[in-house]
Amino acid sequence: MIPIPRYTIVDLETENHEYYGMVAPPFCPENYIVEAGWKNNQGPVESMRFDNREEQKNSAWFDYAFDNGKPDSYCEVMVAHNATYELHWFMHDYMPSLMRFLQNGGKIWCTQYAEYLLSQQQDLYPDLNTTAPKYGGTPKVDEVKILWEQGVLTSEIDPDLLHEYLCSDHGDVINTEKIFLGQWEEAQKRGMLKMIQYRMDALLFNAFCTFFGMHIDMNVAEKNLKEQEDRLQELHNKVNAHLPKDLPFEFKFSSDYHMSAWLFGGTLKYKTKVSYDPPKYVKKTVYKDSEGGYTDEPTERCIRFASGKNKGLPKPFKIDTDEELLKWGEKLYTFEGLMNLKDLPQEISDKFIGERPEFAGKRFQVDGTPVFSTSADALATIKRYCNVVDELLEIAQLEKDNGTYYRRYEYDSEGNVKKVSGMLQYVIPESSIIHHQLNACASRTGRLSSSRPNLQNLPRDGTSRVKEMFSSRFGDHGRCVEVDYSALEVVTLAAASNDKNLIEQLEKGTDMHCYRLAGALNEPYEEVYKKCHEEDHPDHKKYKELRTAIKPRAFAAQYGASAGGISFATGCTLQEAEKFLETEAKLFPESRAFKDKVRSMVEQTGLLPEAIERELDPATNSWYVFRRGYYKAPGGTEYSFRQRKQWKDHKEVLDYKDTEISNYPIQGEGAFIVQTACARIIRWLIKESFFDGSILPINTVHDAVYIDCKTEELARRGGKAVAWIMGTTPKYIAQNIPAYKAWMYDEVPFPAVPEMGYNLFDKTHVE
Repeated sequence: MIPIPRYTIVDLETENHEYYGMVAPPFCPENYIVEAGWKNNQGPVESMRFDNREEQKNSAWFDYAFDNGKPDSYCEVMVAHNATYELHWFMHDYMPSLMRFLQNGGKIWCTQYAEYLLSQQQDLYPDLNTTAPKYGGTPKVDEVKILWEQGVLTSEIDPDLLHEYLCSDHGDVINTEKIFLGQWEEAQKRGMLKMIQYRMDALLFNAFCTFFGMHIDMNVAEKNLKEQEDRLQELHNKVNAHLPKDLPFEFKFSSDYHMSAWLFGGTLKYKTKVSYDPPKYVKKTVYKDSEGGYTDEPTERCIRFASGKNKGLPKPFKIDTDEELLKWGEKLYTFEGLMNLKDLPQEISDKFIGERPEFAGKRFQVDGTPVFSTSADALATIKRYCNVVDELLEIAQLEKDNGTYYRRYEYDSEGNVKKVSGMLQYVIPESSIIHHQLNACASRTGRLSSSRPNLQNLPRDGTSRVKEMFSSRFGDHGRCVEVDYSALEVVTLAAASNDKNLIEQLEKGTDMHCYRLAGALNEPYEEVYKKCHEEDHPDHKKYKELRTAIKPRAFAAQYGASAGGISFATGCTLQEAEKFLETEAKLFPESRAFKDKVRSMVEQTGLLPEAIERELDPATNSWYVFRRGYYKAPGGTEYSFRQRKQWKDHKEVLDYKDTEISNYPIQGEGAFIVQTACARIIRWLIKESFFDGSILPINTVHDAVYIDCKTEELARRGGKAVAWIMGTTPKYIAQNIPAYKAWMYDEVPFPAVPEMGYNLFDKTHVE
């Protein structure tokens, strides 16, 4: 058993002004630590309260709490629930002290993250109050939280109440300690401790990334936005030209009904003015003279009221005009459609009107025509057969860019801004930095997510110029560096399964799509490769199309799709899908066997007594029982799977999903490699004091790491170092967790490629 290290539990209660999308961040000048609470493993709960930012920053409480510089008693592990929050405050206000702690070997333990991992990634963002009772802690009525939700500032909360919330026997500090001690014991018992420790250093990497943030060149952003808005107007003009000239209503491109009817045909209802039956006419006020004539204005001879309060005044009359009176009603308009789905190739039309149509919804037009999907996937399927689709796809991409990555305002009827969307709303003007959020407790596989904004979902290179605005904070001499693993999940599967053929092909740099095509056609790989890549070859066009057609089948199979699933997802026939899977099994038998091994463990663990769960079926309002099994990776990470209702062999059964079985462990273990690499990178950067602030970690995206460097020379040095760390990390894992040797982590190469540029768009390989 590894003894519990010397620890300090810490929790901060801070002023809670929002700031550019962040809740109570240290970057807001009005925020400060109102009360800090801490506890060393052998001491009582201590705290300190502050009245303002200056008083708080000048206090030595941090050094006191963590005993920096005292070798006989210094803290080895900093413990906090949602530790990233505390770390950001320490980075902002106590960076020299924090760096001393980390450079002395200090570690981080986030009880929220540990609980997420111990729950098999089922408990997303576990809160302190719910987690504490599991480890002997005390749940409490969260009066302080209620006040926060009501908009009360932390400094305005009764000091005694806040202190009790933080430091009492049932307060956050004591509860966090109980959780930590229980988690340490549980992690050791389940063989997860070392894995969790690596992930905690990765959490530290993430915290530094989001603290340093990503720099935005606002001039580039505004220029690109203007160009895209101009292009959008041009495209809308082109698309509008394809609309019927006699269209009696305003066409809504945002309407699924309108778009489906226009592209594929169908009848729409629209509101317009219609006649009464029998007809009615607009009336007007006139005046009648004594001879029976009518005038618009009263005359001396017009009929007048004979009595009452209006006695003597001209008497008005209402008469019909020639103008017909109309009312709001509905009419029908039929679009012929820009294409006939029946005229398309069967593999395309089946996606819309086949037995299992992927793009036919459950809604219908008034004439019974289905409302077909006009999503990007659906439009991409028919782009070769309709000349307006290219413009529609480009519009969709530009609209997404503008509303997601730039900034867009929505106004009310009076011209006031009612909503702001887009990434640029989070840029702090003084620094031009976005402090995005990397979420460690957000997925079932252990992969990170990103929010406020999502900087893990930037457009791929070549599809958009969005990345052009992400530039170095160091100006013209600075360089952004991106280091990517090559085919990380494929390599992880090859290593985990010991698939000798797959490993061999990866090492040779084989074009895997050509290789699969060669296997399917029973032709030599070299010949197929030549036909696919040599444009002057007489069979080039045919084989290029065959290579393109096999790619989605390969991706679907990689994620565990059955033959029926591949057929449905890709449009190929069931026989073609079955033949593809047969070829895959022949080419890569060990990969297929690995997935079977995962399923076997899941089914075995699903038979344990504690694996039985129940759920309310909303369709029947009745409870049903299911099992939850798990697969345990060599490092101890447990991937949970639950039985779900599925149709198999023409009947409904409870079973584990093949796609999850195939996907979760490989995706999750690929993420663990990246996280361990990030853990090693941050320890290297901390040791070097971030090269005096000249090499800064700024982001990680699934299989990539980003750093910002002050000079081209440092970028080249940093890029090569990060690539080396990433490439050697699987071997490092196997050395420190020997069980991974069974997965060939110490033998299979995991190449990582560095690129650098003035921004993240214009990059070149680091030589």
